[in-house]
Amino acid sequence: MKISILAITSLPLAAAFAPQIKNGAMSVQNSGLNAEAVSTLPSPNKPIFDPLGLYSENSPERMDGLIQPLESAVFQNKDKEVFDPLRLYSDQSQVSSGLDMSASLPFIPRPALLDGTLPGDRGFDPFNFASDASALQWQRKAEIKHARIAMLAAAGWPMAELLHKNIASAFDLPTLLATGDRVPSILNDGLSHASNPAFWIIAIAVVAAVEIRESVEENYSVKLNPADVGFDPFNLLGGKTEEERHYMEEAELFNGRLGMLAITGFAIQEWFLNSAVVDQIPIFFKPLNVAMEQLM
Repeated sequence: MKISILAITSLPLAAAFAPQIKNGAMSVQNSGLNAEAVSTLPSPNKPIFDPLGLYSENSPERMDGLIQPLESAVFQNKDKEVFDPLRLYSDQSQVSSGLDMSASLPFIPRPALLDGTLPGDRGFDPFNFASDASALQWQRKAEIKHARIAMLAAAGWPMAELLHKNIASAFDLPTLLATGDRVPSILNDGLSHASNPAFWIIAIAVVAAVEIRESVEENYSVKLNPADVGFDPFNLLGGKTEEERHYMEEAELFNGRLGMLAITGFAIQEWFLNSAVVDQIPIFFKPLNVAMEQLM
């Protein structure tokens, strides 16, 4: 009796996995599976993209020419340049030839106007600020101005922290350094120390006078070299060849760029460490015995 009950209860399970042959349903099901399998096969007219190289060289799809590059749409545009500085393309014939890469950013093309003839030009313009000749001239003028100011600031910053208090006390004047004997900057409370409006009036007036004079001169003449302001009291450029002048102009720009980075680093260091830069690295700014005593 128990055996018969088990047999009866197992019949539905067996029927669920048994092939259905009633009215030819078995053949219809098999034909449906075959049709689905055939539909998943690649069409002879449909390209296959294999960016990861999963198809082997002797695979039927590759031998039949069905494997196509993803960049096929790009290559249809003959004016589109394709560059591959890291040599990621297995077929280098797909890469445009004759492209000049930027000397400072070798993974992007060199900007059209930055051909290396200007002093300090290393092809660095990732945001395309110098989009035309006028913009390039304006950027050159702005860079040399900031470079010269930064070089003065990089030298004056530690000198102020070392000498300002002594000079102020000698003339019985209040000190203008920020807390911790730091140079005033926008990252600390230093600007509030120059509360006298005469300081700001004089500073703004001097800058405005220089800019107005330059703007008036530009209305009457065109200056090809924005770095040339006629200031050479030691006649450093006198008798120099074009190559030597180019070298000295580059040296000025490179030192100015380093100065811009330096004063930015000074301001961030003093804001983050809350101490003067001459106390953070005294070996660069103080006598060796004082520096060693302070470091110890």
